[in-house]
Amino acid sequence: MVMSNHFPQEHFLRLGHLDPHFKGRIIIYQGPGGYDLEIDIVQSETGKIYNHVKSMYNQDDPREALDSAVQCLRDYLHSKKS
Repeated sequence: MVMSNHFPQEHFLRLGHLDPHFKGRIIIYQGPGGYDLEIDIVQSETGKIYNHVKSMYNQDDPREALDSAVQCLRDYLHSKKS
């Protein structure tokens, strides 16, 4: 994923073999204490939140925070699969 220097940033992820009506969304905000993230599963057409996965706060580096958020989403989906 390409990162810009403008915030907020919205990143969308395909969810593998799951229903194509859903996708992962990670939003990165720049705040006074660092970078904050919202990790959600949203409906593809409307963008409506289907499930809020996690919020992360005060991250130092946006790229590392995005990588952590992707891993968090992957772990969440894997836990629901079992």
